[in-house]
Amino acid sequence: MTLNPDAPIRAADTGKMRKALRLGPRAFATALLMMSCSPQSSSPPEGTPTPKTVRIAVFNIRELSTEALEDVDEAGGGQAENVSAAAEIVGRIRPDVLVIQEIDHDYRYPDDLALNGRRLRDAYLQTATGDLGFPYLYAAPCNTGIASGHDLNNDGRIATADDIGGREYGEDCYGFGTYPGQYSMVLLSRFPIDTDGARTFQRFLWKDLPNHHIPEEFYDRAEVDDFRLSSKSHWDVPIEIGDKRLHLWISHPTPAVFDGEEDRNGRRNFDEIAFWRAYLDGSADLYDDAGTTGGYSADRSFVILGDLNSDPRFDSAFYDGRQSIDLLLSDPRIRDTGDTLVGAGNELPTATAVFGGGMRVDYLLPSAEVTVTGGGVFWPDADSDPDGHRLASEASDHRLVWIDLAVTSLR
Repeated sequence: MTLNPDAPIRAADTGKMRKALRLGPRAFATALLMMSCSPQSSSPPEGTPTPKTVRIAVFNIRELSTEALEDVDEAGGGQAENVSAAAEIVGRIRPDVLVIQEIDHDYRYPDDLALNGRRLRDAYLQTATGDLGFPYLYAAPCNTGIASGHDLNNDGRIATADDIGGREYGEDCYGFGTYPGQYSMVLLSRFPIDTDGARTFQRFLWKDLPNHHIPEEFYDRAEVDDFRLSSKSHWDVPIEIGDKRLHLWISHPTPAVFDGEEDRNGRRNFDEIAFWRAYLDGSADLYDDAGTTGGYSADRSFVILGDLNSDPRFDSAFYDGRQSIDLLLSDPRIRDTGDTLVGAGNELPTATAVFGGGMRVDYLLPSAEVTVTGGGVFWPDADSDPDGHRLASEASDHRLVWIDLAVTSLR
């Protein structure tokens, strides 16, 4: 989950954030709109063979703050214990493509939002994964910790730069974050990323989603007219796998809790997931951050992935007669990988997170034509693999999930 009322507040440099935000929340947000897409090396040599399978993973790692990522020893090795544990897990699973969620974007460098992804790679992952390397990275602006200029929690005041570091600030942001860049995302890949072909929807307005569920009695008209749908962002990022092309649809919807009777977070979770249905439908009502209108039009395979904060067993985001994740799991154009993504260390094998007694909230859902050859949840049994069980517990309250796809099946 993103919202943790008991979590310690950590920012790399809240003083600089306050100074920047005194420009005004809208001016500051405008300054952060530039996208940072950072391939780190040239394309593979001509003639590199197309692999038979590709392994894709998602990992929501606890406390991936700039502070932790800058905590390195004299040799440049990372010293944060939970991040080291997470890196060891990545080293065991060895994905080709890795999406990290709840990582800070370091807004001291707003034109290089992939910076913390490189810090993670260089200080932690390179040691644990050896020759994986992850030469290609991608990051784009997220809404977490970006001040809205509105009283979005209806507590009678609008949070300002002086509130950075507290919940009052986070609850008045477009997406909850106690400072700009908290709880963001980054993509790391062994394969080239088509940054020019990527689409992002950070600024897409909630009111513009067809059949939205905004609690209009809770928000005033000015708030509705300015409220962004994505609590982080929605990204469509193509990667080149030999002579194949695969689109990654990445998001991290808000958890459907920490609100009131108006159910503003439950409604938003439902609609953040509904966005992907509208995108798959090719809805003409959608528009990306570059101003391009329309939904998905490429005749290419895709994978919907991320911590979607929705478990099919619960009705915490239940509208139009269905639970939010059912919008995707019941769509015949999308493959439910629930039978593949299983772990041994929880009574519920499909669980991907420890809270709620074990919940399925992290997903990798490929388009229906894609052949899934394997996958799992890194949740080792404490008796048969005590070291792995320890690593999983230290790294996060989420578990790394992965799938293996047959490259020849990609459209």
